[in-house]
Amino acid sequence: MATDIKADADITADTSGTADTDVDAYRARIRSFIAERGVPMRGEGVRVPRDADEEKAIRGWLRSLYEAGYLGAGWPVEWGGRAGHRPLHDLVLMEELIRGDAYRPLDQVMLASHAIIEFGTDAQKRDLLPRIRRGEHVWCQLFSEPDAGSDLASLRTRAEPEPAGDGFLVTGQKIWSTDAQWADMGLLLARTDPTAGRHAGLTAFVVPMDLPGLDVRPIREMTGHAEFCEVFLDGVRLGREHVLGEVNGGWKLVTSGLASERAFVGANAVQLERLFADLVTLARAARLPDGTTALRHEDVQAKLADALTRVEEVRLIVRDTVERILVDDEHPSDGPVAKLAYTETNVALTELAMEILASAASVDHEGLAVADRWRHNFLWGRALTISGGASEIMRGLIGRQLLGLPRA
Repeated sequence: MATDIKADADITADTSGTADTDVDAYRARIRSFIAERGVPMRGEGVRVPRDADEEKAIRGWLRSLYEAGYLGAGWPVEWGGRAGHRPLHDLVLMEELIRGDAYRPLDQVMLASHAIIEFGTDAQKRDLLPRIRRGEHVWCQLFSEPDAGSDLASLRTRAEPEPAGDGFLVTGQKIWSTDAQWADMGLLLARTDPTAGRHAGLTAFVVPMDLPGLDVRPIREMTGHAEFCEVFLDGVRLGREHVLGEVNGGWKLVTSGLASERAFVGANAVQLERLFADLVTLARAARLPDGTTALRHEDVQAKLADALTRVEEVRLIVRDTVERILVDDEHPSDGPVAKLAYTETNVALTELAMEILASAASVDHEGLAVADRWRHNFLWGRALTISGGASEIMRGLIGRQLLGLPRA
């Protein structure tokens, strides 16, 4: 049976079916750059640096990506973007970062930069955008709350006008804020008009994470890492200069920002390709009690074939989604369909890996590192079905937007 997916079958092929030499050349340059200078990921979902040296290396790596014109290439030229940039190049970058096992840009950094470019004042752009490009500012996302995760519009954090002055006092709690413990800035969504409709009374703020009254508490996960945090805001004072966009116009900013990351959905297919290759390696290294490898058994081969089919299905779904994005002809359900397909397939692969490990009497030496990765991926995989919108929420969106079903 086939043991991997052809690496050249990228979804970034020209939609006309002909070779895109510009994309091929761009991919080759990025691949070489990553091989020479990339900072490795320690594991899926592991983004928080262990110490000051690793943090310095990560910030330097992000800065080098901006300086080389790979990150932020789609920004306006006056803020460091590159003339002639193609959106497809952003997807190529993410694919190659995954293939090269290199530290990937923080989603929150990309969301923050988009929001600042689209909604920020000139003063905010001059102050904040260069700091992002220099690696001085890592951002976190202060959106979700204990009772407002996937249903973000129900958030309760309040930003109330100061009794005297033109600022706001913010009180509330955020949770699942990735990287908040080492972030310099936060993109906050708070309710500024409690009498308005669910989406109408929200305002976005840029928040320095060292302000008085702001308390960050990491949450240790079952992986052993602490990538998420809860953030408490107790009378945090924000001035008008911290408002991003219009007061009570935060929902427009949030939906625009999330849409800005949609092209990166294509990179998920590459991630599944890597996981499937690891799955085959594990099956080749896992020894059953009779001394044979798991890969030699027909039942394991059948399960691997089924897994490969699911991975290929996701690749096709993602390819179609990206093609529609590139011609600005996407359907609102495309994102939820691609997200659900990727995260649920990811979980299925981790469960098959655990099944192979559970049946093994031993693992050959060359498979030990892969086995450790699968144990981590199994624990981390469930987080992907929650972050960015839980699978249950995605199914609801697909039902309403694609199938025309009523809201449950």
